[in-house]
Amino acid sequence: MAPRRRFDNLPKENRKVILGAAANEFATEGFEGASINRIIAAAELSKGGLYYYFEDKEDLYAAVMDDVMDRVVEVLADLPAPTDAATYWSTLRVGMDRLNAAFLHDTRLAALGRGLYRRGGNNATYERLIERTRGWVRQLVEMGQTVGAVRSDVPVAFLAESLTGMLIAMDRWFVMALEKTSAEQLLQIAPKTIELVRDLLAPKPGKETP
Repeated sequence: MAPRRRFDNLPKENRKVILGAAANEFATEGFEGASINRIIAAAELSKGGLYYYFEDKEDLYAAVMDDVMDRVVEVLADLPAPTDAATYWSTLRVGMDRLNAAFLHDTRLAALGRGLYRRGGNNATYERLIERTRGWVRQLVEMGQTVGAVRSDVPVAFLAESLTGMLIAMDRWFVMALEKTSAEQLLQIAPKTIELVRDLLAPKPGKETP
């Protein structure tokens, strides 16, 4: 059985302790500065125990960042499926409001985000997170086209890739800004994000479907 598979089979509370200890260390020290020994001590594991569940530090870091993405899914899980253009955009606004409320006050999450972006894209963890985001965005765009909320004069793949880049840029800007700007100030800006998304995706008068 692969190490990560063993970890996934642990009880939820055990996983929470290990991921919490690792998240604290990565948030405080970044990937390069993070110490496996400190994580082991905080999680009350042996070194052998940690490597039973993870191949190396990169594998543990990936698990932490996957957990962050899973939290995003949980926050949005019970949103209703839109039935027309109006409910599509209102649902997106509710979803973004939820994410902002849940995460803008989370200093550890912001630190993890800054660490991810400062480390750059030349690692498997970053690339997998981007690919996961790209998959969600593609579904979002396709859903919008189904209910008439998203333009159809350009290919879905182009819209999805453009929106993915926009959302990543927004996320990067907000987590970096949190170093010097309060969450309350950023929450005043946050509603503008849905306006930018709508400007990109909404049908434009006079445009014909190819």
